[in-house]
Amino acid sequence: MLRTSISFLRELIANNYKDWFDANRNYYQEAKNEFDRFIDRLIVEIRLFDPTIGSITAKDCVYRIYRDVRFSNDKTPYKNHFGAYIAQGGRKSLLGGYYFHIEPADAGYLDHSMWAGGIYSPDAPMLKAIRTDIYEHPEEYKAIIRNKEFAGTFKWFNGNMLSAAPKGFPKDFADMDLIKRKDYTFYRYIDEKTLLSNCLLEESIRVYKLTLPFNRFMNRAIQYHLEADF
Repeated sequence: MLRTSISFLRELIANNYKDWFDANRNYYQEAKNEFDRFIDRLIVEIRLFDPTIGSITAKDCVYRIYRDVRFSNDKTPYKNHFGAYIAQGGRKSLLGGYYFHIEPADAGYLDHSMWAGGIYSPDAPMLKAIRTDIYEHPEEYKAIIRNKEFAGTFKWFNGNMLSAAPKGFPKDFADMDLIKRKDYTFYRYIDEKTLLSNCLLEESIRVYKLTLPFNRFMNRAIQYHLEADF
């Protein structure tokens, strides 16, 4: 399904410098076009069960391959992955949506290709809105994240947690761990066999449908509390 994209990225990992990229710009364009076509198909299928994503296209959702190296010690000029965020407003959206990421193995490590969802790195008002909605509706939230299919499919990005209760919330809240998160994102790795198979689109839709209740909860929290000038 994404053979050219994966092949290009694997070669880019070994040749991440401008001269190689310039000499292989047609190869890059072929790989990007393949990825974009897949994202356009994915958008059409996601819109069938989540029409809130609106009339976006791959052009709105796919991230640039060029790295911003101004403030980084790593000066390699290109990302070693293709990624797209499918949500209302596309890749710049602040709402919960559907992230698709392909990144082949590097130097013997596992592939980092993934399906992901949730809210990544929300700003302070948005994070407070999410925490407030979880605090006010803990049973609803727990029913979503503890759903057998959801819990059995996804892992959490768990590295970014507060050590104590967030400011403004009672310290005796029974489900404190639910509101200590700074990120509300989860993922499932995609093996290369699936990436290269004809069932990738079907499997992607199956996985993303499991994220819909979570995204609805997050987006309700953001829209309600921020619109109320929370």
